[in-house]
Amino acid sequence: MGFYDEALKYKKLAEEAIKKGDLEAAKRYLQIAISRLEELEKVSEDITLKKIWEQGKKNLMMLLEGIESGTIKAPKKPVVAPEKPQELPKAPKAEVAKTSYRETWVAVEIPEECRAEFLYTSIPDIAFKDVAGLDIVKQELREAIEWQIKYSDILEQLGLRPLKGVLLYGPPGTGKTYIVKAAAGEFKVPLIIVDPATLMSKWLGESEKMVAKIFDCARRITPAIVFIDEVDKVFPKTVSSSDAPKRIEAQLLQELDGIKSGEGFIVVFATNEPWNINPALIRAKRVDKVIYIPPPDDELRRKLFNLYLSGVKLAEDVNIDEIVKRTEPNAEGYYSAAAIALICNEAKKNVMRDYQKTGEIRPINMKDLLEAIEKIRRDIPQDLVEKYEKWRKQYFTEIG
Repeated sequence: MGFYDEALKYKKLAEEAIKKGDLEAAKRYLQIAISRLEELEKVSEDITLKKIWEQGKKNLMMLLEGIESGTIKAPKKPVVAPEKPQELPKAPKAEVAKTSYRETWVAVEIPEECRAEFLYTSIPDIAFKDVAGLDIVKQELREAIEWQIKYSDILEQLGLRPLKGVLLYGPPGTGKTYIVKAAAGEFKVPLIIVDPATLMSKWLGESEKMVAKIFDCARRITPAIVFIDEVDKVFPKTVSSSDAPKRIEAQLLQELDGIKSGEGFIVVFATNEPWNINPALIRAKRVDKVIYIPPPDDELRRKLFNLYLSGVKLAEDVNIDEIVKRTEPNAEGYYSAAAIALICNEAKKNVMRDYQKTGEIRPINMKDLLEAIEKIRRDIPQDLVEKYEKWRKQYFTEIG
């Protein structure tokens, strides 16, 4: 039995001892569990795992201190299954949205237990029209997502197997999360956003339960999209000797393999580092579609500048075509959509600085934009883009 299993075993024994009123036994069990987590901290080379074990140890120490200080006291009599006061069931809150797969308004009932801290469950109020460019990506997502939740019966008639998983990959700042939110808003379905940092910070068996709960909620509110960002952190190619991440991986694969055709929900993964994902995830019947979200090309940069500068006055000397040309990729790399937003914000700040001096709001001029371009550097290195292409050729042949 490894340190992780031992820590889990003694944690559960401590909890049972507290329920039975045997606080001395609970203290002994907690001390053993803490010592096992300390051993895990020593042998682990993974920074993320070290933080997980450290947080787990702190939680156990707080419980131990509670017993020693008398904050946690033994019940008056041993309790095996404490009775809870009867409460009237609460009606679940509903979010109302006009769905793209029905002609009438419907209420999407989202149970309270699916609104836990590790899930963000809602129907976004943005759609594809709010995403500049990326028309090919939008069409890919429409076929990969909308077809599954709207036309599952037609797909079955045609012998087309519904997809279970989609992977979006590409440089940071290219809008992967935003376009998934827009897809959910476009198709009017709830979006379940899973926070990998919170998921991975749950320790001693809780992460596996959370993975199961995520998929259970998806089935209960279907049709829906489950979005797991930074999947390389949840499903890494290389893991430490600890079996905690392996348990999460096993549970995730089990849930993916258990999705039945036509169930009405789909899992969308995203990553900036696809080469760090365990290849076991990226195979047919788990992730069937891989979509690259590239740095903005000339057309998209033009749309982004028009979008981010809309609503503000521009001087007559502002030449968007010239700005697009000045932000073309070069040996240094590419500008991301996020960097273009920063350029526009920096130009607006120049106007604000002058307003503080003169009390008047002047139009943004070409000088403001050119100075902003000089200040905001290209944030996507050329070799990183080449690395994405190399990964695609080496690890993935698109399916479906």
